[in-house]
Amino acid sequence: MQKPKISKNFLYIAIALGMALLAAFVAVNYVQDTVAERTQDNRPMVEVAVPLADMPQGAILQPGDLALRTVPAEFAPADVVTPENHGQYEGRMLRSPIRGGAPLSASALVPLYDQFSRLIPKGKVAYTLSVDENNSISGMVAPGDLIDILFLKEKDEAGSAASAAAGALALPLMQQVRVLATGTRIGERVSPDGRPVEDTQGFSSVTLELDHQQAKSLAVASEVGSLRVLLRELQDTSPGPADGLSERELLRSLGVGSGAGGTSGRSGGERGVEFIIGGRG
Repeated sequence: MQKPKISKNFLYIAIALGMALLAAFVAVNYVQDTVAERTQDNRPMVEVAVPLADMPQGAILQPGDLALRTVPAEFAPADVVTPENHGQYEGRMLRSPIRGGAPLSASALVPLYDQFSRLIPKGKVAYTLSVDENNSISGMVAPGDLIDILFLKEKDEAGSAASAAAGALALPLMQQVRVLATGTRIGERVSPDGRPVEDTQGFSSVTLELDHQQAKSLAVASEVGSLRVLLRELQDTSPGPADGLSERELLRSLGVGSGAGGTSGRSGGERGVEFIIGGRG
């Protein structure tokens, strides 16, 4: 039986078609690999909590309002709500509208406190200190601020000679103390629509976050002297001066201290007229 003859033209066409398909396959794979390589995101990623849908200002955040999303770390706010800490922000009011799917910032939420004791960290106590116009920085201290406290000891006339000579003393008592409340104000006041309410009401006390030793020191200091409150910049955690200042040191720095020979009212380098009184020869 005679075998069928295959046309050379048909064979050439089949080979050309196969090579074309192979070339197309290689080209597609190359393009896909190149696109994947160039679009690959090697940036650090973090898991954040995001709202499932847009939420209006004044809305109360509920447990079912949040979902998990992975985003580049550079796009996450410094105080972003995460799957680990989202529980502590549930039940808070939104200070401004938020968009669904966007990382949620803790600063966009206003605390709604039902018990003041929830504000006190474990191992700390709340200590209420009476203040006046000077100690409250004219009423400009607010909850969340950091303050330093100076202890002022007046000149003790009945004390030792060294104490009397030094005069009044100003000593650093505490540094970086967090204010929990001013009067009865705990956090930012908001209206029903979520907008902050301007608080112009004065206060006569501040409640501070202290440990037990600090509370005892402050109680004694308030009994034997007076206190002054120094307001810090909110992010300032630098150590303050460790040394105090006496009345004598202050006057000396101003050039009003006692000089040699009992002369007062002159600087150390200024001398008065010297009188020499002798007997008759």
